[in-house]
Amino acid sequence: MRILKFVGVAAVVAFAACSKSIYGGGGGGAPCDGQGADVVVNANASLRFSPESILITTGKKVCWQNTASFNHTVTSDTGTVLNSGNVAGGAFYVHTFAATGTVAYHCAIHQSSGMVGKVVIQ
Repeated sequence: MRILKFVGVAAVVAFAACSKSIYGGGGGGAPCDGQGADVVVNANASLRFSPESILITTGKKVCWQNTASFNHTVTSDTGTVLNSGNVAGGAFYVHTFAATGTVAYHCAIHQSSGMVGKVVIQ
């Protein structure tokens, strides 16, 4: 069990070192339009990520679009893999995953309301 825990921590460190993120405002259309995302996740007014769990392969780009009128965050549960800061309503956050593993994340503002998600990278 300790080996699995170590492997999980090593994967989180690898993500932080081998990936990139961007964020910005919306503009016309959906916030993630034109971002070249392989997968789009909505952070919505119902305090949920939709879909809550996604499965991707390494090198894929995920765009979280805030479809609510108030702030959300995309924050990894451990490490610094995902750290969007406040994403305003109508804005987005993009991250490219460069290593395999599982990244559990949450909205730091609404985590107590159950706003959580997971990315599994193969």
